[in-house]
Amino acid sequence: MMETTAAAKDVDLSICILTRSQPQLLPECVAACLKEARRAEVTFEIIIVDNASEDRYPEKLLALSPSIRVLRNERNVGFSAGNNQAIRASRGQYVLILNDDAILQEDSLGLMLQELKSDPRIGGVGPRLLNTDGTLQRNFTHLRFPHLRGIICQLLRIEALLDRCTLTRDLFTLSRNLNRTSEADHLASACFLVYRRAIEAVNLYDESFHYLYEDADLCFRLKKAGWRIVYVAEARVSHYKSSSWMELSWLERNTIAFQSMLRFFRKHSHPVRVFLVRLALAVVMLVRLPTVILLRTWKARSIHEGLRSSVSPTLKVIYMLIAYTGTKV
Repeated sequence: MMETTAAAKDVDLSICILTRSQPQLLPECVAACLKEARRAEVTFEIIIVDNASEDRYPEKLLALSPSIRVLRNERNVGFSAGNNQAIRASRGQYVLILNDDAILQEDSLGLMLQELKSDPRIGGVGPRLLNTDGTLQRNFTHLRFPHLRGIICQLLRIEALLDRCTLTRDLFTLSRNLNRTSEADHLASACFLVYRRAIEAVNLYDESFHYLYEDADLCFRLKKAGWRIVYVAEARVSHYKSSSWMELSWLERNTIAFQSMLRFFRKHSHPVRVFLVRLALAVVMLVRLPTVILLRTWKARSIHEGLRSSVSPTLKVIYMLIAYTGTKV
């Protein structure tokens, strides 16, 4: 098939990839995109936003295809702003938001496009996400919108137990059945195919979400505006998850996660409910503290180190939950 060039005015599909620290996986991600877009027989472009990489590695991929463009940022603008930058620069009727560590599997793009085109009320679709060993990636996509009991189950590490039974999964967790195609609430931005008219109608990603819950917020606004969202179990994408995220400390990860979560509740819930969520989460973190101390002590083989690495960070998170003002992360 003939590929589009940067000079083309309109294409069927724009693939938007935000990257910062994935020089090994990004070439594999882009190669899979080229292969799947050709297989799906659509005109396409690939827009890579280089979010302040140190060695400008994305530019090396320009030689792969005239369909590729690279937009360079000299500072890390965050996930939402970086993806918005790519979407605004794109021209496709359909827009695929794709992580640089997500690899499209055979026919995945075609299956998602087929589902998106099947009903004009569908605003976005997402695939089944797989771990690198081929197993199902749980608790990441096809989730219910955040609710307190589901978040508490996550914090108490009992979600996997409750997920074994359909009744307890539906009552207490955020998870849905990942083995069949169905209507969805919250799909992960790791791989999210959206109708341009739908995402533009809700003003793209909310850039006050620097990282995490930006996809929950986007899906919430799409559904509120009347668009359907569908999880496509037959479409499969391998997802390596963020290595840069795991480089952060426990305190940094939890602070970012809780602030983004509270921002979501603050934006879409009554202030009284937000207060109750903050209070409940603070209590759960306090209840978890003895377990965290024991685990950290066991790993460190030192009571002093276990206390030092668990008590202070946990108390800081609890203080953040109580004192949270909505400041951008």
